[in-house]
Amino acid sequence: MLNAVYACLLPVARLLLRAGITYRQFDSIAKRAFICEAQSEIDGRGRPTNTSRVAVKTGLSRKDVRRIRESMSDVANSGLGNATDHSGPPARVLHAWHADPKFLDGEGHPRNLQFQDDEGGFSALVRAVAGDVPPGAVRAELRRAGAVVDLEDGSLQAVKRYYVPGDVDEKAITVISGLLFPMAAGIAHNTNPARTSGGFIQRFAFSDSLDPNSQFEFRQWSRIQATRFIESMDDWLAEHEGEEGVPEGAANRTTSGIGVFYYEGPVAEQAIKASVPLLTK
Repeated sequence: MLNAVYACLLPVARLLLRAGITYRQFDSIAKRAFICEAQSEIDGRGRPTNTSRVAVKTGLSRKDVRRIRESMSDVANSGLGNATDHSGPPARVLHAWHADPKFLDGEGHPRNLQFQDDEGGFSALVRAVAGDVPPGAVRAELRRAGAVVDLEDGSLQAVKRYYVPGDVDEKAITVISGLLFPMAAGIAHNTNPARTSGGFIQRFAFSDSLDPNSQFEFRQWSRIQATRFIESMDDWLAEHEGEEGVPEGAANRTTSGIGVFYYEGPVAEQAIKASVPLLTK
C-alpha cells in the first residue's frame, strides 16, 4: 500500500513544488486529513471516536490531535492554505524584502541589495528570515522563478512580490479536485468491506507493448472516442436532471458522474525504482 501511494505522490509532489507548496504545508493538511478520517469512524458501541482513539489510529500524539481539532474552526473560516504559514525560504525572503523597513527605500519599495553585504544586503536578509539556508541557494531559486534579476552593478532587484516557482495552470487545480479526488474516493469506496451499496466502475485499458509508431495514432483516436463517450454521458445526465436541484452547499448534495483519462509513461513500479537513485545522490 505504501509503495502504491508513494508512486502516486511523486507526480503530486511535482505539482506542489511547481506551485511553491512546501513539505511543511503538505504535512499540515495531511495530518488534518488523517484526523478527519479517523474521527469520522464510529466505534463498536456506536459512539464517535474520541481523541485517544484517533491518536492510536493515526500515530499522532493526543496533544497534536487536540490542537488540530481545535484549529479546524479556523480552517472552516479561512481555508486550509491560510491556517498556518509554513512557506519556504524563498517566499519568506520575498515577503521580508517587501515588508521589513531595513530592506526598503525611502518610498517604501524594496531596495536593490548587494549579495555579499552582511549588514543590510541579500545575505543579511536571508539570514534574518531563513536561518542557516545558504543565500546562494535562495538567490538561485529566486532567479529561476523570475522573482529577482541581476543588475549591472552586481546588486539584486526584486521584480516579484510573491514566490511561484513555475507557471501554475489553474486547470491543474480543477483536475485535481474534479478527477483525482473522485477517483481516489471511488477506490476507497470499492475497497471498503463495510459498504452497503454496489461498487463503482473503475477500468483502465492499457498496453505495455504497443508499437511506438502507433502511440500517436492511439493518442489521437482515444481522444476522439473518449470525447464522444463523455458527451453521451453528459447528454444523458442533462436529460435526467430535475428542474430544482439540491441547493449549493446542502449537506445531502451529491455528485454523480464518470471520468475518462489518458496516460502515457512509466508504471508505478518503474516510477518508484527511478526515484531511488535520485534520493541517494
